[in-house]
Amino acid sequence: MRAQNQSEFTFGPPASEIPPSRAGGPAHKPCNVYFALRPDERAAEQARRLAGELRRRFGLRERARPKRLLHVSLCHLGEWDEIPPSMLFDGLAAAAAVRMRPFKLTFRRAVSFRQGKPALVLRADEGRQEILSLHAQLALALMNRGVSVRVQPKLEPHMTLLYDYRSVPETILAEPIAWTARSFVLINSLTGEGRHVDIEEWPLLG
Repeated sequence: MRAQNQSEFTFGPPASEIPPSRAGGPAHKPCNVYFALRPDERAAEQARRLAGELRRRFGLRERARPKRLLHVSLCHLGEWDEIPPSMLFDGLAAAAAVRMRPFKLTFRRAVSFRQGKPALVLRADEGRQEILSLHAQLALALMNRGVSVRVQPKLEPHMTLLYDYRSVPETILAEPIAWTARSFVLINSLTGEGRHVDIEEWPLLG
């Protein structure tokens, strides 16, 4: 199966999570801010082991992403040299308006897509509709506050394991990776540092 294009998957702008040297385009601002779901410790460790197995199986050269960087993107706020206080205020207010119960996320497939440097991702099966609902709630809440955000209902939620020029065909996992999403977080991804700073976290209470 062909490598997928990132535009089919991403909730943020193309290549927003790829370091500038990998994206092949202009350098990104140091503060890249977005809402995301994080795997629990067991699922994160399972994903790391899987990334290692796929690297060996398909001859990939790049390292897997650290567990602390694994996430499923929900809604992108923007990139800045410094986060504008007004945007931070709007983001926090939008997140407070979300109403959703905890839900199970299950990933059964791994596949590569191309956008600059190809990324190896896990595609969400169970929990996909809930992720899209979260994305829509956040985007609409932001738009109600005058923030320009695209609602993208047809995109496929995913979790990136690593970036590598060699592509991996769609692969069914021997053991699905799953966890129950009980919260979501607003992340400041510090471009070029390989580090995420949590701005705030909200429980999913229904």
